[in-house]
Amino acid sequence: MHSILPEIGIAILAATALGFIFQLMRQPVILGYLVAGALIGPQIGLKLVSDPANIEVISEIGLILLLFIIGLELNPAKLLSSGRKLIYAGVGQFIFCVLIGLGFFVLLGYPLGGGRIEALYLALFCALSSTAIVVKLLYDKFELDTLPGRITLGILIFQDLWAILILALQPNFTNPQIHLVALALGKGVFLLAVGFLLSRYMLRWIFDRISKTPEMVVAISIAWCALMAGLGSWIGMSMEMGALIAGAAIASFPYGVHVTAKVLPLRDFFLTLFFLSIGMKIPFPDATTLTMAVLIVLFVIVSRFLTIYPILSLSGSGRRTSFITSLNLAQISEFSLVVAALGVSYGHIEQSLMSLIIYAMAITSVLSSYFIKGNHQLYLIFTRILTKMGFPSKASLEIADEEGDHYPIVLLGYHRGARALIDKIEEIAPELLKKILVIDFNLEVLKELQDRNITGIFGDISSMDTLDHAHVAGADVILSTIPDMMLKNTSNLALVKTCRMLAPDAVIVATADSTKQIEDLKIGGANEVLLPYSLIGDSIAAMLLDFYRKGK
Repeated sequence: MHSILPEIGIAILAATALGFIFQLMRQPVILGYLVAGALIGPQIGLKLVSDPANIEVISEIGLILLLFIIGLELNPAKLLSSGRKLIYAGVGQFIFCVLIGLGFFVLLGYPLGGGRIEALYLALFCALSSTAIVVKLLYDKFELDTLPGRITLGILIFQDLWAILILALQPNFTNPQIHLVALALGKGVFLLAVGFLLSRYMLRWIFDRISKTPEMVVAISIAWCALMAGLGSWIGMSMEMGALIAGAAIASFPYGVHVTAKVLPLRDFFLTLFFLSIGMKIPFPDATTLTMAVLIVLFVIVSRFLTIYPILSLSGSGRRTSFITSLNLAQISEFSLVVAALGVSYGHIEQSLMSLIIYAMAITSVLSSYFIKGNHQLYLIFTRILTKMGFPSKASLEIADEEGDHYPIVLLGYHRGARALIDKIEEIAPELLKKILVIDFNLEVLKELQDRNITGIFGDISSMDTLDHAHVAGADVILSTIPDMMLKNTSNLALVKTCRMLAPDAVIVATADSTKQIEDLKIGGANEVLLPYSLIGDSIAAMLLDFYRKGK
């Protein structure tokens, strides 16, 4: 009855052990998960997990949470700021990849016509990139908010839309019908409209009443994700698409960063099982399969640079953005496995072709870990080669374009001290307000900040994940003006230590309740320590001295 629980336990132990070993060897942890899945799986392993379908159920939840978090990070203004670059790349990449793929695989001997369409399937497999792998690796590097990161994410979203069309047309690949495309588009527009209408008139009302309880904000957000995913499935679309729309709706609220930080660990747990499930499907290889898998991998890498790089370059992106985006997307999507499985069930392709794609996807997954980890180093090599060939780059302009939102001054909490500071800055240097970011979980505070044109985000300042995703690491000055007696579940010392780990070069200012705390805070990493009562005493003493001097 509960056979899934022991198998999940075995899978987690194997993933932890192999992930730890591969991390010690300084190899991608994803590779460790794939190897762990192969070792415990029913294909070439020890058959410790006899029913990988159980794990696939859990991994699908991971994918849903992944798309939900992508939606949370989906800032429409930033995506639209990419403008035509994103539209051209999102549409052109897929179309050109499929066309190039058709020619390439026909030349390799795969049929296209006469009732056999293996070449079409291979072209479609190679045109889609892995959302799970790319987003996880870019999250780990904090590069989703750069220009290449946003364009990468935008292209992945376009690919999700293409994938929905593939699923709609797939049953009729041998006899395609145009009305199915219109039906799929109509369902997508309907789901989007329902999601944003509910979020505007229902979700906003709920959030206004629970905003002071951060735990409930997360619970309601996950419930909202489940509701939209279920609605997507009910109307015949993917649950992942519903989750994406759910996240995008919440992103319009000030709670996005807080929800993202809280949901990330849960998503990572399920994604670990997702990579394990891929490893469990890997069959025992033969020379022919491995050779073809290597050719497919090479085609995927080359096709990304043949399609994405020129489109972005011609539409005005710099060399760095074009190169890094192409490199980020050089892998096969997990969605291709879904399409392959359906292709086998429809009788369009053989099981051997699906095994080939699994190997190719496993190889590209490992390579992508190295590619994305070293994308900037690989770009430097690439640009040096082009420079020697007589094609120098405008590096300074490209780097400036890639910077995400940067707030040099971060206020942790917005209590009386922080409010007094903002009032004074507004009086003497109002231009400085644009450089300030405030993190707080009081909705009234966020509304006040919005009215004053100051950036504020909803989040728990005691959470390292929240501070990570608020880009505290890029701050020049971090201020904690709330005394310990007013803080909940944290202290100034804990905040200083966390911020020092995230931002080793920042100037950190903390608040002490007594003189005894000053030394501890400075040892913990604070550059300056405020003692409110001493400051009050100094001000009053100066006022009294000035008064009596004038009196005399």
